Amino acid sequence: MKHSKSIRIAACAAVSWALVGCGSPQPTAQWSAQDPAAQSARSADSLIEAADIAAAIRAAGDDLAIFDVRPEAEYAAGHLPGAVRVDPAQWEELSLSADSGLTHEQVWHDRIGSLGVDSDDTVLVYDSGRMTQAARVWFILQHFGVAEARVVNGGFPLIAQAASAGQLALPTEPHEPRPAAFQPSATHAGRIGTLDRFQVRAAIESGQAQVLDARTVSEYRGVDLRKNDRGGHLPTAMNVPHTALLDAQGRLKPSDELAAILAEAGFVKGRPVITHCDSGGRAALASLAAARAGYGPVVNYYLSFGDWAKDATCPVETP
Repeated sequence: MKHSKSIRIAACAAVSWALVGCGSPQPTAQWSAQDPAAQSARSADSLIEAADIAAAIRAAGDDLAIFDVRPEAEYAAGHLPGAVRVDPAQWEELSLSADSGLTHEQVWHDRIGSLGVDSDDTVLVYDSGRMTQAARVWFILQHFGVAEARVVNGGFPLIAQAASAGQLALPTEPHEPRPAAFQPSATHAGRIGTLDRFQVRAAIESGQAQVLDARTVSEYRGVDLRKNDRGGHLPTAMNVPHTALLDAQGRLKPSDELAAILAEAGFVKGRPVITHCDSGGRAALASLAAARAGYGPVVNYYLSFGDWAKDATCPVETP
């Protein structure tokens, strides 16, 4: 039914981390870390500019699905042709419901298929302009094997600009997807993986990884606790608020600018980078940014500080 897509082949480096630390000791496991070059190449393809959407829709035809990750009222006021509304709150709740994060594999495969995504489809995702909600959905899609998921850079505000210029139509009628039997892609090159808190602590204690905290400065310093009982940051974590990764239009900055931002924060290329925030969305965006900048291999501690803080055996620091 679908035409085949080109596949990038990249070598994967295996890094063995002992899963010890917070909570009960865990057995040793193998984390297959992606080659940074493969992640960087894939991250470049994980963004699409609003000006390029019309051509992408024409070129992809039936091999394209579009997810609108905005409030229902905004979707009803106008959306990309063929866009299906995805409730970000439901995706966040399910993705954070397991202690290890992003399990329920068959549930996710069924959910993705119910939204009309076939095995070889490209999925475009956009939100109201925050980028973090679209990044969360993008991260989940690539985690569960969608062959190609792409975030609209800058979200709907830039889509609206393209529509005003006559490049895109914005229908108001809801689109009903045709359910598909989704099967995950077997291609793992360039995917960004995830770790649990046991693996994260082991990586910190061994000195193998750099930790990118994408939260606000107030959260990092322990002033803003959000819904957590404890505040502060993970040991050795370096703070790069996700807003620093975006330009004045809300777009993820170019790779050279992102690389300079991370270098100024203290990150070094060639060493693993673990991203986190409080509940996964900002961390997903930061993982995309770090990979785009050529850092890594990059992995996302998706359950993030909200998971870390609830385990009293996991250490937190304040400046």
